[in-house]
Amino acid sequence: MKTSLKRSFILGLLSLFCLGLSNCKKGYEDRFGPFYILNDTTIVVNGDMGSRVDNQIERLLDKYPNISYVIMEECPGSRDDEELFKAALMMHNQDVHIHLPSHAKIESGAVDFFLSGTKRTMDGGAKIGVHAWSDGNSSATEYPVGHEEHQIYIDYYMSVGYSEQDAESLYFFIINAAGPDEIHYMSTQEINEYHILSE
Repeated sequence: MKTSLKRSFILGLLSLFCLGLSNCKKGYEDRFGPFYILNDTTIVVNGDMGSRVDNQIERLLDKYPNISYVIMEECPGSRDDEELFKAALMMHNQDVHIHLPSHAKIESGAVDFFLSGTKRTMDGGAKIGVHAWSDGNSSATEYPVGHEEHQIYIDYYMSVGYSEQDAESLYFFIINAAGPDEIHYMSTQEINEYHILSE
């Protein structure tokens, strides 16, 4: 009976240990949604940014205040643009360098997050995909130029360093590049023209 209880206790501890490991990929110190902590200064981003992204970034920066470098890998987008912008502005105020390695593929709202980097770089082979946003009923291109629905995006681009003219140019390029159910991967010329990289 005692042997059986001891075995059950050990199995229970192993289960808890494995559960703890499942919350974070091997080789990472911690995890906040799609944000994996590589070390005290570096985050690796993998996955979709959900509606709690601002809370995740707030908790992350509270625990790891010296974050200065972000590596984005497979990032298909975001679910709530307003919450994403809050998170992205926190990162912008952190004065981070965001980098895309050669295997990176960022799309939709993840591109907006990338733009929050005060320094933005990429390796050859990385993909940056853009398209028109949709709220499920209407899409961006259904609203005329000057409509208030566009302004939150233009304001965001300005808040991360774009001039008003450049912010508008970038925004209207993005929403006209592809429909909500499609993706346009930016060419090198487009990446340069719209100042996607900082250098």
